[in-house]
Amino acid sequence: MTQQEVITRLLQRLDRLGVREVCVSAGARNAPLVAALTDSTGIRLWHFFEERCAGFFALGRAMVDQRPVAVVTTSGTAAAELLPSVIEAYYQARPLIVVTADRPERYRGSGAPQAIEQEGLFGVYAEVLADEMKWAARMPLHINLPLDEPLTPVPGIAFGA
Repeated sequence: MTQQEVITRLLQRLDRLGVREVCVSAGARNAPLVAALTDSTGIRLWHFFEERCAGFFALGRAMVDQRPVAVVTTSGTAAAELLPSVIEAYYQARPLIVVTADRPERYRGSGAPQAIEQEGLFGVYAEVLADEMKWAARMPLHINLPLDEPLTPVPGIAFGA
């Protein structure tokens, strides 16, 4: 799948899941996704420098609005910084959707920088996306998005398109 297809598919899934707010901790790995979200209408973006803050803010928004809120991070240890907010969302039965950009699958186990094992990173505290229509929105959902180089924005990708 091309980068454009991967990002388009993700944005369509978020739309179907009812996401209208996304908290972003931008980095190089998720730059194409952040660009696509920035170009989108019908979605409110919140920008954060630090992943833990983004995760807890997203959880707070999910609690207030009673609807899914996504938090997007770059790869590696940045994704791991979301574990505390994912655990809180799990025990509070809140629809927090965690989207983690990842290195290409071929990097797994290679020792490449920030190539941690992100699949299943949150253990029992988050469902891993298989079929979004089966997600009950009463616990966190983890969508891991392997993106390959070049990590450049692709024009024409937008949320709700």
